[in-house]
Amino acid sequence: MWIKELKIFIFLFVLLSVGMHFSVWVSHPLAHIEALSNASMGIWHPIFLTLLVYVLIMLLRLIVKGIRKLLFRK
Repeated sequence: MWIKELKIFIFLFVLLSVGMHFSVWVSHPLAHIEALSNASMGIWHPIFLTLLVYVLIMLLRLIVKGIRKLLFRK
């Protein structure tokens, strides 16, 4: 179970990192990674943003699961 969730988290991390900074990742990825220590949002902002999106998706999954249980009771 936790391996599936870890894969989802890593996928979100990569997707959000590349999606938010696509031009930088294409032109100079190593310099971008090195510049994280001087980022205005701090070095941990990629993890925090990914965690926020992950929690929102987790809540959505729980809500959908609850609605399905209510609608399709046996």
